[in-house]
Amino acid sequence: MNTSRTKWLPVPYFQLNQEGTILNVSHITHSYFPPTSNIWTIIYKEDRNKAIVMFSQSPNSHPITKQLILQTSNKLFGNFKCTIQWKDGIGHLVCTEVKSSKVLAPLSIQNSLVNTQKRLEESEKHLTKVAKIVSIKKH
Repeated sequence: MNTSRTKWLPVPYFQLNQEGTILNVSHITHSYFPPTSNIWTIIYKEDRNKAIVMFSQSPNSHPITKQLILQTSNKLFGNFKCTIQWKDGIGHLVCTEVKSSKVLAPLSIQNSLVNTQKRLEESEKHLTKVAKIVSIKKH
């Protein structure tokens, strides 16, 4: 595909080799994903096995589509429908966002939020006990 034309595709498009090195992207790709030279850096670690299947297709194969969780430019993770077709050792990957009401945060942030919520619940229980003790002592 002509690289000057690929720049103007209205969807996130990556042209890459089988190792995942990005050779070319459409302009709009930068508004979805952080700048990177390798596609593996934006694929959520638990979706990498699905991506391996996509990237190990034989040259000139039929397109293959998988839903992948990818890191977006705001450091969150989003759900994308990704279709790749290989021609002469070059992968043509298009990723379109799958709209959902749930935005996935990085796992460390999710764990931190869960831990904070547990600490707040424990603090609330402790404060309730203290309030009961204080009110008993006043009477």
